[in-house]
Amino acid sequence: MKFEDLTPISLLWGFFSVLPWVYALWASFPKKEISFSKLILLSLLGLSGGILSTYLILEVNPLIWPDVDITARRPKSLLTQTIHFAFIQAGMVEESFKIFFILLISFFLARKSKLEWDKGIFLVAGFTALGFAFIENSYYIMSEIPERRLETYLGRTVHSSNIHLLINLCFALFCLKSNEIEALPGKLALMGFAFLLAVVQHGVVDFFLIPSSNLGGWIATAMFVGIWVWVVRDFRVWVLGKDPMPI
Repeated sequence: MKFEDLTPISLLWGFFSVLPWVYALWASFPKKEISFSKLILLSLLGLSGGILSTYLILEVNPLIWPDVDITARRPKSLLTQTIHFAFIQAGMVEESFKIFFILLISFFLARKSKLEWDKGIFLVAGFTALGFAFIENSYYIMSEIPERRLETYLGRTVHSSNIHLLINLCFALFCLKSNEIEALPGKLALMGFAFLLAVVQHGVVDFFLIPSSNLGGWIATAMFVGIWVWVVRDFRVWVLGKDPMPI
């Protein structure tokens, strides 16, 4: 996948694959917490961060980790290859770049003296995830044969965009939780845990989706439904200031 492979038609498919989640983010975020101009600014910054993170992964990655001859060490086990791809190539690399931009953009909103995060980090995280999914979906949808393009579009819209969104919203909510911790080491420890959780969440979902089995698909679906419940409960507490919903 290269940026030059993307066409206006592919980008249009990708745009509509994230559009429902753009609306969901805008509709759910409390309007009393943010002005319209700030809402648009954070949305555009987040989308730009997500798009730039895909560019860095695709274009700059070989410069950071030059290709070397690892034939002798290459795993022969299909299970080992799947774990490596799901947790390292996908989970760790993608979440590292996305979370870097989430923190970079949100740092300018934070109370730097105490490293207290503004609630706008929720929007930044969501739109960074959607910016990444926008480019990724554009490529995967157009890579399919025309007969399967609509099916792939629906799958990327419902599953892939959703998964990227949930993982990064979960991270943002942990950052807001860290505001309750006074000591800086404690704050950083919680955020470090949140990063590792994002990698694990991404890796586990990809681990079950990569084999393209019906069972794996249902397990991955059940997992992100569980994350949705988690995110909604924490969203009510840390963004809306309400009690969590009863389970």
